[in-house]
Amino acid sequence: MIMLAANFFWRGLPVDVVVPVGERPKKKALDWLTRFCAENRRLLVYQVADEWFAFGPPLFQTDIAERLGRGQPPWGH
Repeated sequence: MIMLAANFFWRGLPVDVVVPVGERPKKKALDWLTRFCAENRRLLVYQVADEWFAFGPPLFQTDIAERLGRGQPPWGH
């Protein structure tokens, strides 16, 4: 997977963006990354196949889902 560390900020927190090299990130790598993000107060947006997912507080997840619903990339304004 390719990781763009602190690609953007959401409410002052860094958001890392991960895209898979193949169809999806490896489960072991994604599990490690979500633990790392939780322990270090980082947020995560990642892609599996053609779908985007957000890891972080519910409000962050909702915000990302709304952006995607409007046809914007997760980091759009």
